[in-house]
Amino acid sequence: MKKISFVFLIAVAIFASCNSSSTRNNSKQSLVVATADATIKYQCPMKCEGDTAYTTAGECPICEMDLKKTAE
Repeated sequence: MKKISFVFLIAVAIFASCNSSSTRNNSKQSLVVATADATIKYQCPMKCEGDTAYTTAGECPICEMDLKKTAE
């Protein structure tokens, strides 16, 4: 009986740990890439993605630094 309880406990622990990784990624804020006619653009100061600009302030999806307004 102890062996069955132990196996059940291990199975529940594995299931719980596998399920938690997908919910963590959903909490990230989604960024919108800026088009050519956008008035205010934000870029990563480290230029992680080259000249990619975003329409909203937030964090760089690669290095997680705060995006800065670009000079127009």
